[in-house]
Amino acid sequence: MDFSYANRGSLVQNLRPTLPRSAYPRPALVALLRARGYAGRGSPQLIVLDVFDAGAAAGLMCRFAVAEDSDGSSFIAPLAQVALQRRHPAARLRAARQR
Repeated sequence: MDFSYANRGSLVQNLRPTLPRSAYPRPALVALLRARGYAGRGSPQLIVLDVFDAGAAAGLMCRFAVAEDSDGSSFIAPLAQVALQRRHPAARLRAARQR
């Protein structure tokens, strides 16, 4: 995601009112979750709890929890590794900015 600082801030401000929301991990994140024992055969459903800008080096990040996890652990990963539902307006906004 190559956004300017102002565009990243705008995207964060547009996504935050929609939280918490359901999402699914992309393949690299599924591999990480499997290595930590949080994913079985399929992709686990995630609940995105927060979105923030970690600066130019890391970009947009999100804090999420695994929906099926009972202990309430949360993780931080790049927002690009999380697939938001496409029909949601915030997901459409993110997709439009990636083009």
